[in-house]
Amino acid sequence: MTEYFSSDAKLASWAGVAPGNNESAGVKKTARSLHGNKYVKGIWCQCAWANCRSPNRIGAHFRRIRKRRGEPKASVATAHLMIRIVYAILRDRVEYRHIEQTMFEDSAAKMAERLTYQLKQLEFEVELKPTGTGSI
Repeated sequence: MTEYFSSDAKLASWAGVAPGNNESAGVKKTARSLHGNKYVKGIWCQCAWANCRSPNRIGAHFRRIRKRRGEPKASVATAHLMIRIVYAILRDRVEYRHIEQTMFEDSAAKMAERLTYQLKQLEFEVELKPTGTGSI
């Protein structure tokens, strides 16, 4: 693979899953992904959709992006992550190392702190009481 593409960014660009970069005078405008190879892009995006509910770091990445940007952008961003991972595996000739999902998920305390802060910005008075159920 490295004889055809010198970096993972070039492979992602060829596949059409690289993020667009439209910036002028420091203002970021709509960033559409490149056209690339439509068949390869379609396969990688389908792989991202297939992985959206799995309990691994790739599924967590999809869900984290989907919260902010929506499902179509999340599928392209997840396809970009997966193509970078595959390129690194093929370049270094190593096995895939699973990274625990808990590193990427919000903890209950962080989520409560973030939501409390948002409510206080909207001028609400907030008092938190644990329910004792143990999950959110």
